[in-house]
Amino acid sequence: MADKVKKATLYRIKQIELAEAEYYKTLIATLDRIEREVVSVAGRLPLTDGKLVELQSAIAIRPQIKAILEREYLAWSDTVVREGFNKQAKRIEKAFKLIGNIPPEFQELTKGDKALIQNLKQQYFTQFKDVSNTFTRRLSEKVYQNTLVGSEFAVLEKELRQTINGIYASSDDPEITRLITYINRNQNSDNATIQAKVDKSVQTLQSKFARDRAGENMKRYAGQILNDSLRDFDATLNFNKSQDAGLTYVKYYGDVIPTTREICRNVINGVYNKRKSGLFTIDEVNSLWTSRSWKGKKSGNPLIVRGGYNCRHQWSYVNPDWYDSKGELII
Repeated sequence: MADKVKKATLYRIKQIELAEAEYYKTLIATLDRIEREVVSVAGRLPLTDGKLVELQSAIAIRPQIKAILEREYLAWSDTVVREGFNKQAKRIEKAFKLIGNIPPEFQELTKGDKALIQNLKQQYFTQFKDVSNTFTRRLSEKVYQNTLVGSEFAVLEKELRQTINGIYASSDDPEITRLITYINRNQNSDNATIQAKVDKSVQTLQSKFARDRAGENMKRYAGQILNDSLRDFDATLNFNKSQDAGLTYVKYYGDVIPTTREICRNVINGVYNKRKSGLFTIDEVNSLWTSRSWKGKKSGNPLIVRGGYNCRHQWSYVNPDWYDSKGELII
């Protein structure tokens, strides 16, 4: 018999991944526009012998930078929150219907679910807005600081581009590309050997190529919030719907890859199993998460934050009566 719970959960996970890829692509285009516009605005600052000299103009540029980020980045953020969250809510509804064996009134999005969705939209949009405010300040400070010391415009331009899209956004140097790829792929690993190699790669970029630490830019922060907001929204709505439906047991799903955190790998592989079905009570999950620490762990409800930052796993909520004595799903 096909495992409907697994199928429904993997469907949710896959749809989140597809949505993230789609929105990340539009994020890249948005940040490229922001970079061009901010550099263009800065390019109108007065120069003397090719150097920035007028502090009053440097201070006055802040409202223009703020307007660019709000027009471009916050418009993109609104689309993610409004469109992306609505679509994922419908997918959760579809997953509940696929599983069945749940009171019909809880298979639909209830009035309470819809109120929660609106609250979550406001909560996560605030996080996106915080990024906009943070980088409005950072970009404005770059302009002011470079003007204060009389930098050449080329120096300011480089710093503005780096602050928005990162120094390593693109490069023709194959060694830089190799190091960036390795860092991005492995930066959340719990493996000490891999993490040591990541740190060494960052040091190489800093020293050999005279670059700042990888990822300290708007692209990274916005991408992180995109990743976590889609998954945390799914986990929060799924948690609340399941509690309303009286489902108090959970099972963990998702792929295990080389960078999977140890806690996630062990739960999925059955290391902590107390039942043949691989089910946990909510109290057991809370106890397990409380008793352990790991890199990237987030505070909060482990049923929502899961393995932490960038975690791609999800819990599914079930009734233990759905499983036989061998741990097989029988519904």
